[in-house]
Amino acid sequence: MSAPDNQTSAEHLVSAILNEIEDGDVLLEGIGTFLPTSAYILAQATHAPEAVRLCPVGNVFVAEPHPLSLAEYEFETLRRGMYRFTYWDVNASYLPGFIPGRRGKWKEFLRPAQVDSTGRTNNVVIGPYESPKVRLPGAAGLPDGVPVEPALYMYVPRHDRNAFVAKLDFVSAPGIEDGAKPHLIVTNLAVMRFARDGVLEVETLMPGATIEEVRDNTAFSLRVRSELVPFKPLTEHQLTVLRRDIDPQSLRDLEFFVGEDRLSRIEALAAAESSTAVLDRALTRIAQRAR
Repeated sequence: MSAPDNQTSAEHLVSAILNEIEDGDVLLEGIGTFLPTSAYILAQATHAPEAVRLCPVGNVFVAEPHPLSLAEYEFETLRRGMYRFTYWDVNASYLPGFIPGRRGKWKEFLRPAQVDSTGRTNNVVIGPYESPKVRLPGAAGLPDGVPVEPALYMYVPRHDRNAFVAKLDFVSAPGIEDGAKPHLIVTNLAVMRFARDGVLEVETLMPGATIEEVRDNTAFSLRVRSELVPFKPLTEHQLTVLRRDIDPQSLRDLEFFVGEDRLSRIEALAAAESSTAVLDRALTRIAQRAR
């Protein structure tokens, strides 16, 4: 099926992430990471119906697709939850249990604020730790999960020298030189993969991007594959399912906005989807079932 030529940068990243998902994968979501989550759900709705998502919003495993929503996402996951879990369950039981075996059974697309040439990442501070310019969300489970994950996947919506740095301001997760296994980084300019010798190399260019642009926006040397892999966009069917059924509000675009622009977009989305109305509907359904 042919691919439409009106796809956005967010949809290009969704396609690149989607291409890494296999049927039967266990897919770990982040909180507020609508871009990879839309790819996970699209995979469930298309080529990977046996994939299962681990949703931290609701603390449940979900095995079927459903729409993304700012106000109703937790209700959507809880209604479909196969099993509820705790943070202790994930780190002490499920994560170690999913990892043994073939590579890729457990997949998580992380978004680092900074990443270096060895795959080390920083999600803690920009600037000196004692007096940072920016304090980031924190390492969370990265120091626990990354050292044992069989393959580390990352995405960076805005490929620039602020994200791809020669030296991290803080190391929140290890890289290849520390024994970790970073595997793939998807950005708005390229798909880059760590080769067998541990070197990060450009594998695919996003539509409209050039090698010179990728190198100019990276603060360390990049190797380029001798034969680039052509970019594979979403098919017409995949794009229709994404836009119509999974993410009609284009929440996937949020990760391309920063500062006031991002806040304004979230406020507009929240105004269009009243959380109070969603809660009222959910409580009404619960009360009706109780009768």
